[in-house]
Amino acid sequence: MLRILNSSLKISKYATGCVPQVIRFASNGPNDLVLVKEQNGVREITLNHPKTLNSLSLDMMCALQDALLKDKDNLDLRCVVLTAQGKIWSAGHNLKELHNDPKIQACVFQKLTDVINDIQKLPVPVLGKVNGYAAAAGCQLVVSCDMVVCTKNSKFSTPGAGVGVFCSTPGVAVARIMSRPKSAYMLMTGLPVTGEEAYISGMVTKAVAPEELDKEIEEITNAIKAKSRAVISLGKEFYYKQLALSQAEAFSAAQEKMCENFQLGDTKEGIASFFEKRPPNWKHQ
Repeated sequence: MLRILNSSLKISKYATGCVPQVIRFASNGPNDLVLVKEQNGVREITLNHPKTLNSLSLDMMCALQDALLKDKDNLDLRCVVLTAQGKIWSAGHNLKELHNDPKIQACVFQKLTDVINDIQKLPVPVLGKVNGYAAAAGCQLVVSCDMVVCTKNSKFSTPGAGVGVFCSTPGVAVARIMSRPKSAYMLMTGLPVTGEEAYISGMVTKAVAPEELDKEIEEITNAIKAKSRAVISLGKEFYYKQLALSQAEAFSAAQEKMCENFQLGDTKEGIASFFEKRPPNWKHQ
């Protein structure tokens, strides 16, 4: 589904060796692939193509990547919420786009890897907000957010083997946050797990009733905004770095990072405010 889109255009190479395509930046028209709303430090990015079950086409992923990275160093940006229109959060990659073209296949898989790496490198937390069904690469994308809040009746699955395509890339994401038996169950049977099951297995942060979803997201984003952006950014960067280290290496690196943390202006302000029994006045630096 490589389509020429006709507003806010940008030429972009999806990956090394891929042909340039025309993509559209999020401009919040009714036909935009993603909608972006930013208010009080929270950027909400909504996958907006229910007609294709919010499939992660190259166009969709490029629009998403642009929305994630736009003004990422602006100190007013405190967190990002990633959500979707419709009952299907995302059905994953678009099989029509992948069919019979190895070059496009490589571009598609690389682009989602790039998006996920960008999520983890963003200096602010990214929350996945799910009230529906996230399947295959859609499941991979949402569980790669820093935190995920879903409704109890949401569903997550990696059903690719049913059409002859084992969900190997989604498997990287789910196998790193779930137990081996549970992730193997998802990957080898393709059967879905509910939001409540996903919470119990450690796949999501919280599973709530549908009417509580917005309230829960607001509570988390408010808690983030009450902190220093500089401190959260420093901590998030190290959090992902230490996951790849041995325990001994991680503790050694963490000690250095703690000492670096204490040199931040906001850290000095935070400690002073604690002793002086007053709210901190963050400078976010």
